[in-house]
Amino acid sequence: MRILDKYLLREFALPLLYCFDAFLMLWIVQDLLGNLSDFIQFHARLGQILHYYLIVLPEAFVLIIPMSLLLAVLFCLATLGKHNELIALRASGVSVLRLAMPLLAMGVLASLLVFGVNEAFVPKSQERADAFMNELRGKGERNVLENFFFSNSVEHRDWYARRFNTRTGVLENVEIHEQRPDGTPRLDIFAERARWTSGAWAFYQVDIYDYRQTLASVAHVAETNFPAIKDAPNRLALEGRRPDELSSSELRRYIRALKRSGRTARIAQYQVTLHYRYAFPLTCFIVIWLGIPLGMRVSRSGPMLSVGIALLLVVTFYFMTSITLAMGRGDRIPPVLAAWLTNAIFAAVGAVLLARVR
Repeated sequence: MRILDKYLLREFALPLLYCFDAFLMLWIVQDLLGNLSDFIQFHARLGQILHYYLIVLPEAFVLIIPMSLLLAVLFCLATLGKHNELIALRASGVSVLRLAMPLLAMGVLASLLVFGVNEAFVPKSQERADAFMNELRGKGERNVLENFFFSNSVEHRDWYARRFNTRTGVLENVEIHEQRPDGTPRLDIFAERARWTSGAWAFYQVDIYDYRQTLASVAHVAETNFPAIKDAPNRLALEGRRPDELSSSELRRYIRALKRSGRTARIAQYQVTLHYRYAFPLTCFIVIWLGIPLGMRVSRSGPMLSVGIALLLVVTFYFMTSITLAMGRGDRIPPVLAAWLTNAIFAAVGAVLLARVR
């Protein structure tokens, strides 16, 4: 690594650290204000509050790092311009692209880091945070879904359970309703409890209403199983999670299942979430790509103008992203366009600005 690269990265690293710390504090304060009434009402201890913010830290990280990168680039270039270092470098024959290389490399590394955190930690952190707050409010326990519902449209089977423990695979107060293709009832099962064991569901204290014969039959048994019911707990648990709580591989499997079952009404929101899982990390590179020409243009005006431009860009970026994602989830535009449109627009603007830098 050349001396120039080391110098630029050093000048970039310090503003990045300050900006990240500042945005993290603001994010925590904003989230704390939103949850403060629950923490007080349900007597949350300091250790519990700290544990909660450790859980949500990955989500905060991926949201904050693009804003921090943009502001750090603008601060870095504004400082160099204030001391006429940019003019000296350009006068000595260093091109804009050569100046940009170490900063763009940081954008690539940040994109890879954000993708890894967003894929490996954020989905589980959101699920754990929801479970933590439900447990604190006394509305549930970790690994437990309340009032669970799942519809298997391929086999015309609906599930309902008052409680579903996704860790142990136990359902409480279970109802299963099977229908024929014409919608008439085929089999109704009511059980106090069901457990997944040896690859099949075992039902306890069961009332069975069987409409498969000419005359409907009713039976009550203490314990039974139905080998034909193949809906495993991991599939049921997948249904009980929001799209943003699923990893990319889980989203792809779920989208395939929705296509096979013909349930296309909900497929758009899962497709948008999958594409955005890949589009969002690239934001780290795009903000640096856009920030370099802007930073060079405002380098003589000091860092305050950089702050104003950064805030305007961040607001515009997230506003446009929110609109396109909402349109995609509402099936108004294709999922790929919803996830990538804002990135494409800002990347094109950055390319035009970079080409005009003298």
